[in-house]
Amino acid sequence: MKDNNSNTKNYYRLNQLNDLTGLSTRMLKYRMKKVKIKYDGMTKLLQKEGKSWQIHYSIVNEFMPKNKRKSNPISNDNWKCFATWNPHKNYDIEYHYELIKEIKHQLPGNKIKYAIELDKRGYNHTHFLCDASTSRTKKIVESVISKYFSWYEIIHQVADINNQFSSMRYIIKAPIKSGIL
Repeated sequence: MKDNNSNTKNYYRLNQLNDLTGLSTRMLKYRMKKVKIKYDGMTKLLQKEGKSWQIHYSIVNEFMPKNKRKSNPISNDNWKCFATWNPHKNYDIEYHYELIKEIKHQLPGNKIKYAIELDKRGYNHTHFLCDASTSRTKKIVESVISKYFSWYEIIHQVADINNQFSSMRYIIKAPIKSGIL
C-alpha cells in the first residue's frame, strides 16, 4: 500500500521483509507471533487483509535481526547516527560529495551510507548514516563543516538513530547521488 502523496510504501507484507531484513520466512513468522501480541488492536500499524498481514513501515524494526549476520543486507548494518546538512546557498553535488569523503577519511574504520538530494528550493543537501558513535561523528562533521562554512551559512545536525528502518527509508527517498563509503 502506498501513500497518496508519494511513491513511498507505507505497508509491507511479511513475505516482502525477507530482502529488507535478511531473515528467512520461517524466522519472520516466529517474529510475527510476538509482533501480533505487542500490536494487538493497533490497526494502523498492523492489520490482516485476507491471508496476509499489512505491516506499517514504522514497526518493520521489530523484524530486524537481533544478532549480526554473515550475509547482511545494508539495511541490517549497525547504523548508530544520522547526519544532515543544508547550506543556505546552493553547492553542486561534487562539493557535497567531497565533504562526505573528507568526513569518511577521518572515520577510516567506519561505514557511511550517504544521499545527496534537492530541497524545496532546488538546492542540494546531504544526509548520511554512520556506524561510528554519534559523539565522534558529530565532532568530525562539525570540524569539517566549520572549515568551509561560517555558522550562519549552513544548518547541520547529527543525532542518534531511534528507528533504523525509518532512517534507511528516509535516506533512499529521493537521492540524486547516493552510495556507501
